[in-house]
Amino acid sequence: MRELSLKVLAIIMGSSVVAISWIVCEEHPEPKKFSLQAPIETNRIPYYSEQFIPRHQTAMVHAAQAHSSSTGITAYWFAGSREGGGDVQIYSASLTNQTWEMPEAIVNRRQVGTELNRYIRKLGNPVSHRFEDGKIWLFFVSVSIGGWAGSSINMIESKDEGETWSKTQRLVTSPFFNISTLVRNKPISYRDGSIGLPVYHEFLSKFGEIIRLNESGEIIEKTRLSHGISTLQPAIVAKSETEAIALLRNAGNKPRQIIQIKTNDSGYSWTEGEALVLPNPDAAIDAIPFQNETLLVFNNTTQGRNDLSLAISTPTDWQILHRFDYSKTKETSEFSYPALIRDSNDKIHLLFTWNRQLIKHIIFNASWITAKL
Repeated sequence: MRELSLKVLAIIMGSSVVAISWIVCEEHPEPKKFSLQAPIETNRIPYYSEQFIPRHQTAMVHAAQAHSSSTGITAYWFAGSREGGGDVQIYSASLTNQTWEMPEAIVNRRQVGTELNRYIRKLGNPVSHRFEDGKIWLFFVSVSIGGWAGSSINMIESKDEGETWSKTQRLVTSPFFNISTLVRNKPISYRDGSIGLPVYHEFLSKFGEIIRLNESGEIIEKTRLSHGISTLQPAIVAKSETEAIALLRNAGNKPRQIIQIKTNDSGYSWTEGEALVLPNPDAAIDAIPFQNETLLVFNNTTQGRNDLSLAISTPTDWQILHRFDYSKTKETSEFSYPALIRDSNDKIHLLFTWNRQLIKHIIFNASWITAKL
């Protein structure tokens, strides 16, 4: 069967997109396949630890993501006086030898505005990807007018492990004024060196998409993941070279539940969404593969974000393994926006927003998980 993809053509004047059109391309030149990590080693002593990334001089922190490195992990998040505030900046810190360095601001809205030659009102949702050669891409959203539904996705690049960064590049992801595309969860890798960036649309209706970028940062494919008008922030987990699942936040009618979709052709097509037994109070989730199953961190509540828990898939259902943080006061407590990654030593790292005041960091290994099964 002939496969079709979308490519974008843009007429650029300076740093501003003047005209945009989408064209349908014929068959893909070669089949794409997901790149898989080796199975996690399990014959070790169970390990679990908790700490906070050092506090810096901002009232609010939120939406951490991270990538592994040769010495540990590096995290990114946004922080300022409040979400959407004009003083919000993108921050970064690295963990080396189990110690977090002090966070540093690496992107601010005035810098982005100057580099793009456009007004930038607010920044948010950084997402990083580190290639095997050490090159880092950092994606984040910016808004020039209106709310988050008016977001665009930007990218900066570092070739020296985050010491210096390139000028901001604005990705052309939509023919509709290039707005209303946001990023939240980590990319997935393909065997040919390209990456799939999970994104979502939030203007008028909400749905997930995946944008495929080659190693030069060019968009070579865009695929809609979810149907309907109420799913967003997809977390994609590859199960084989051709099979994957995507778990999505649900902003639809109550009772809300996590939505799952599947692909068996490397992401060219996706199934209709099915509601899992797990609740979703319109809150972010994240997941990674674990042996033949999936590890998921989510808010295990129907309302509020006061319970952040770990679940694992089974052949027939999901099993709750652990509660990371909990408070009875759902109106004032928030443990949210989890990010799961695996480092080069097979440890699993969880980062999440802790009461909008700090980024909490938890480390555990496979033996700790299997001990809870």
